[in-house]
Amino acid sequence: MLPTPGKTQSASAPRRALWIWMQRGNLSVALLSGLLISAARASGQAPDSQGSEYARAESLVRGHQWDQGLAILEPLIVSEPRNAKALNLAGLACTGKGDIPQAEKYFVRTLAVDPQFVPALKNLGIDEFQTGQLEPAEKHLLAALNQTPADPVVNLFLGQIDYRKQHFKLAAERLSSAGNLVRRDPNLTAELAVSYLRNGEKPRAQELLPAIDPVSVGVQAQLALGISLAQADLAASAIPFLQAAYNSLPDSYDAGFDLALTALRAKDDAAAVKAAETLAQRGHDTAELENILAEAQEAQGQTQKAVDAYRKAIALDPNDENNYLDFTSLCIDHRAFDDGMKVVTVGLDARPKSERLTFMRGILYAMQDHFELAEKDFQKASLLAPQSDFGDVGLGVTYLEIGNSDKAIEILRERLRQKPNDPNLQYLLGEGLLRSGVAPGQPAYAEAQSALEKSVRLDPKLCLAHVSLGTIYLDENRVAEAAEQFELARAIDPTEKSAYSHLAVAYRRLNQPEKAKDMLTELKQVLDRQRAGMRVPIQSASEPKTDKAAGHQQ
Repeated sequence: MLPTPGKTQSASAPRRALWIWMQRGNLSVALLSGLLISAARASGQAPDSQGSEYARAESLVRGHQWDQGLAILEPLIVSEPRNAKALNLAGLACTGKGDIPQAEKYFVRTLAVDPQFVPALKNLGIDEFQTGQLEPAEKHLLAALNQTPADPVVNLFLGQIDYRKQHFKLAAERLSSAGNLVRRDPNLTAELAVSYLRNGEKPRAQELLPAIDPVSVGVQAQLALGISLAQADLAASAIPFLQAAYNSLPDSYDAGFDLALTALRAKDDAAAVKAAETLAQRGHDTAELENILAEAQEAQGQTQKAVDAYRKAIALDPNDENNYLDFTSLCIDHRAFDDGMKVVTVGLDARPKSERLTFMRGILYAMQDHFELAEKDFQKASLLAPQSDFGDVGLGVTYLEIGNSDKAIEILRERLRQKPNDPNLQYLLGEGLLRSGVAPGQPAYAEAQSALEKSVRLDPKLCLAHVSLGTIYLDENRVAEAAEQFELARAIDPTEKSAYSHLAVAYRRLNQPEKAKDMLTELKQVLDRQRAGMRVPIQSASEPKTDKAAGHQQ
């Protein structure tokens, strides 16, 4: 798949180290040379005995006349072999002309004279970084940082090392300490944004995005930032970076797939369809790609195309149960239960021991009021995967639906002894206890309240758990708290009819008749929309497109 942010290829042949890097970052060579040479001057070392010769050499190096500067420095070093400033300047000149091995030798000699000489520590660390020697580079740069903790250049390169090692907290701290050196290079700004995202600092990352043009950064940065944004639930912001990466890598399946998946998550269904179709046209069609295409097409209202895509996904990989499950879910959405059963049957032919497909068949039975068959499938699913909640949840729901709340409660209590922090199980136990006819003041009623409160605490997005908890609060005359629960349920699922009806009751009891009337009006609108939006059964879903389902439509 795509590279993990922070992972890069090893450095190529030695380059003109710091100068080349800063040119790539739009920072002038003169400014960089000035930074390093100023650091050498700031070292506090007394002037050498041939100060005028050193000054001439420094001027030449500053003007990028590397060989001329070395012509002065080499005899100076012969006469003064422990002159740390001259040795360091000779290393800078060699770096400038691209002779990194010789530059490193000069920096090492400098440190043999003075192991704490900060300019040499920095320059050697930078050259090592540029040639992919990250461990020694980190060692020398950390030694420099101990003496100059606010040095932006040292923080810059250490931040990049931290990024490559995926130490994103340190990378964010150090790259942000580099100030303008980062802001002037969009690739480095992207690394800082990725570090913030990986460190959970979304707002700080988002502040940087306007400064990063997706087409102005390298493909590694495009991918890393796009993936990190998508994983941080910022899919819409990720799309331009992943699109730019796919444009740069048109034959990359990973780049195209991640773009399609991210567009789907961002609910940009048109972009998802385009990316998936383009990738397939380029010879990279797969079952997982067709699955994305089907979901996006269904979201666009192109159900027949979605059906065809699911069929193709199954044909491409008959052993992937996800395609059968998603296809069946589409059939259920359209109330095409017979078609859904045919899909599940084909899936179970391919995967006879799949607890998920067995569970899905149980759902289909239950939705058609075949509760005995549903119960058998849920029990079988539980036996196939005892570590999973599928079968037990299905059994609990089935027993609740057929009025056998005692059996449901027994199963759910047993499962909760093993998984006490499962919000769905807690909700079902609370609901089962309520359906068993318990009354306020009874221990089982308190148990139901406790289970429901724990359920919404563990997962605040469980709509029906809020509704059930709200009914308890109504019974206890905690009307304002009940209304709050019903409002939370309505916010989670605006189509949940019970939330509106309970809200109407709660607002009447709170002496807010207008709000009560509004809830009833909204409830009527929900019902009207549901009636208007009833979908007809899928005419072409009856035969999944696999080798085992002959006679399928094209």
